[in-house]
Amino acid sequence: MGRPEKPVDASGGAVAEFASGLRRLRADAGSPTYRDMARTAMYSASVLSSAANGHRMPTLQVALAYAAACGGDREEWRRRWLAAAADGAPVTPPAPVKAGAPAVPPAPSVPAAAQAAPRPAQVPTACALPSPRQLPPQPRALVGRAEELRRLAALPPGPVLISGPAGIGKSELALRHAHTLAPAMVDGQLYADVGPVPQGGYDTGALIGQFLAALGVPAERIPDGVDQRAGLYRSLLAQRRVLVLLENVHCERQIRPLLADSATSTTIVVGRSSLLGLRDVHRVRLEALTRADSVALIARGLPERAQADPASADRLAGLCGDLPLALDIATRRLLAHPETSLRWAVGRLERPEALLDWLSVGDLSLREVLNSAHLGLSEPASELLDRLADLPDPVHQELRADESILAGADRLIDELTEAGMLRPTERLGGYRLDPLARAFVADRDPAHNLLPRRSVPFPRIRPRAAEPQLT
Repeated sequence: MGRPEKPVDASGGAVAEFASGLRRLRADAGSPTYRDMARTAMYSASVLSSAANGHRMPTLQVALAYAAACGGDREEWRRRWLAAAADGAPVTPPAPVKAGAPAVPPAPSVPAAAQAAPRPAQVPTACALPSPRQLPPQPRALVGRAEELRRLAALPPGPVLISGPAGIGKSELALRHAHTLAPAMVDGQLYADVGPVPQGGYDTGALIGQFLAALGVPAERIPDGVDQRAGLYRSLLAQRRVLVLLENVHCERQIRPLLADSATSTTIVVGRSSLLGLRDVHRVRLEALTRADSVALIARGLPERAQADPASADRLAGLCGDLPLALDIATRRLLAHPETSLRWAVGRLERPEALLDWLSVGDLSLREVLNSAHLGLSEPASELLDRLADLPDPVHQELRADESILAGADRLIDELTEAGMLRPTERLGGYRLDPLARAFVADRDPAHNLLPRRSVPFPRIRPRAAEPQLT
């Protein structure tokens, strides 16, 4: 038994009432010591003691940890905390890190986005961190994807995987869904751009350690072993309301320890692969936009030009393969050149090398995106892609999986489809070559270009007054 606590000042209003409630809960639980409570709450004894002193409201994380350590209902205490905060009760601010404290350099294997989480060595033992809010900004105007958003909203609790080819808009959809869920995730939102697996292997333990620190676990309470860290992390997600967004995931091993069976927390995984090795994961696979949504995306950025020439807007959407990233880049390029009409632009984007040159702005390049997808193909799949690009009218011709060039190539078809090079048609077993995939093949090797190359590549911007009179 420790020293008796000082009585709560009854004149403290909502703060005093909340603190008194915490003390009654602790008394009903048999008055465990704060040291004993700290073992399960993952906050130091001094932080838990301060939560019930009646001077200031504890943070929501600390209040819920206090309640859970005494066997209280987290949802009930979440409502109590929100009600007290709504009455104007001042909330305890996080304790500042000591001035001049040396920064601990992140481990080399930790993704850059995960390094934004507070380092454990910088967190004072008695510091109650605020709930982490690590989500990137949500997209301002997501075009299309209404059906996918409805499916995501209707999913039962459990990890969610949003997959699809490069440039299909996975991140935008995931961020919109994540920001929709965020207000209910009162214990915080965690984010990491996982990235490719390095040659030395991926250090999952380092990322879990970053997340535990962001959730307020003191440095001395973070286990050394990966399995122990993962167990503690999953336990916290089972007790709290936390949203986790993991982007750019390449393989199951990177995230399997991070998937928690929780009715209150949600983990959203984003990657090109369907990650079929993961069990009990809800999956949403994205395909190209409908033509109507593609034209709407162009019209959003170029309203006057799209309204003046809807046929050229439709043609530009086709050249971009109805791929959100390609449409976004093309629209930005045209925004930078208000003198260029849609008709003049699309008339010069028929050439594969011209199209891929045009679809590049800042650090975004469709050529690089397609190249990264191509590098992931096996040699037989790459050879099949070259053969498909040599077919007459390969973009509009429907290919059947049970006949002609695709017969007996089910594994290769799946590989090309997952990479976004082949697209399923509405008819079962039907496929079409992605138009940007054909442009990439022809650009990479001119031998696959069915049309002769021009000597002067596009783009060369001219003022509208100099445009030829097209009919």
